[in-house]
Amino acid sequence: MVFYSALLKILPMIKILEQLVNIDSPSGYEERIRDYVSGLIKKYGFHPEIDNLGNLYVRGESDLWFVTHLDTVERKADFRLDGEYAYGTGVADAKGSMASILGAMEATDRLGLNFAFLVDEEEGGSGSKHFSENFSGRAVVMEPTNLSVAEKQLGSAEVVLKFYGKPVHGAYWNEGVNAIEKAIEAIIELKSKYMFSVQELKGGSNLYAIPDLCEVRLSFIFDFDVDMFEMRNELESLDADVEFSEFYEPIRCDEIPEIEKYAGKRSVMHSWTDAYNFKKNGWKVTIWGPGNLVDCHTDRERIKLDEIEKAAEIILKINEEVV
Repeated sequence: MVFYSALLKILPMIKILEQLVNIDSPSGYEERIRDYVSGLIKKYGFHPEIDNLGNLYVRGESDLWFVTHLDTVERKADFRLDGEYAYGTGVADAKGSMASILGAMEATDRLGLNFAFLVDEEEGGSGSKHFSENFSGRAVVMEPTNLSVAEKQLGSAEVVLKFYGKPVHGAYWNEGVNAIEKAIEAIIELKSKYMFSVQELKGGSNLYAIPDLCEVRLSFIFDFDVDMFEMRNELESLDADVEFSEFYEPIRCDEIPEIEKYAGKRSVMHSWTDAYNFKKNGWKVTIWGPGNLVDCHTDRERIKLDEIEKAAEIILKINEEVV
């Protein structure tokens, strides 16, 4: 009976989550999911607003905002359940957080908290940049942290390197310069100093010839102990064309007492989030939410159902405390 009672309690949020995941919402195409969320908020008796960039928000009575994002990466998996987890693209990043917020809103008739559902988190972060420039306050940015509070967000950089070689017939490899080998040697050297992943590596062909071009995309993360300018200079000194698409320093999260008392665990956010823009625009900010980031952006993305329920309960309690 306890199991069925718990299931009945969370079932409305599961249904909302399924609807959210079934609506494709890659960056730049958030209108349908925004309309769905806005409709639910109106159904609950509140008054959503939309700014001129497409961010959806609802005002409460305090200075504390719970913030998440509407967009996801391109669909990689459909929604499904197994009793413990929900699966599907965006289920943890960050539609589980959206379901928790909506579940909490449905259970109250007065908003102490403010809520925002932002666009373009997965691409340029323009939604949070615009929103944080035009509002002020404190923010709990909801991203998958297994309901732990992040102490900091690591810095991040993405760089494309183009290595050039000298093409020769494949049988005379020792008389040419192999661009792929140059790239591999540089990667091995960089790996001894920095934390990064190889996101793409393109080069060579089916011709029997030594490749004269290799393009590599690297994604770096780094803590406060890394000199980001020294790292950048080292990358720019490589025998390659170097192009940075992003370069963000790490940030320290602020203490927000309302959420701290409900989250005993601490964590580190390894990926860029909207918290960066809020922090840079003078907000006090932390990062917290249901789900595990590890499997996000893959076809294995999943979230524990009980974390969605617990997050909703915590949001509801905080909402009652700040009214």
